[in-house]
Amino acid sequence: MVDNNKQKRDEIRATIKQQRKALNDNELQVAATALLSNCSPYLSNVKTVAGYQAMLGEIPLNPIFQHCQQHGITTLLPIMCGESLMFAPFDATTTFITKKYGIREPDIDKSEWLSPRELELVLVPLVAFDKTCNRIGMGGGFYDRSFEFRQSSAAPPLLIGAAHALQEVDEVHAQSWDVSLDFVATDMHVLSK
Repeated sequence: MVDNNKQKRDEIRATIKQQRKALNDNELQVAATALLSNCSPYLSNVKTVAGYQAMLGEIPLNPIFQHCQQHGITTLLPIMCGESLMFAPFDATTTFITKKYGIREPDIDKSEWLSPRELELVLVPLVAFDKTCNRIGMGGGFYDRSFEFRQSSAAPPLLIGAAHALQEVDEVHAQSWDVSLDFVATDMHVLSK
């Protein structure tokens, strides 16, 4: 039997990734600045903010990371550990190593890593999202496995999808294992579930 929802998700993923990759550097920087403005209310009372390093047209988080570091908020990036994620702190002096999928990870001792349960706010990458704050990721399931505990418990960590407004679709055809987001912040608006 063909999984029609999988086919729909794959089609959405391909379409949105193509649109995202078409954005130029100036459009990405304008979007990143607007994203910081829309995320600012969530950054005021936290000590840790985890995010990602943008690639393939993802909305950049550099202005958010710089804002956090200027205000004494620890910034973290994902570290792939088997089939799930841990998070390593980083700042302007951190060195990086390139790992699986070409993702650069902070070259930080494991003793400094934080588990998903130890985080306060996570800016979650996504390919597409819908008005109910469900997301389609890249397809590896790393975030869904890492934050599975959020299916049965409230924040923390607060999960905020970070995206361009153009990544919104009518429906992402969520699966039972998908972890929904608390909010989606874009360059144009913030959406809550």
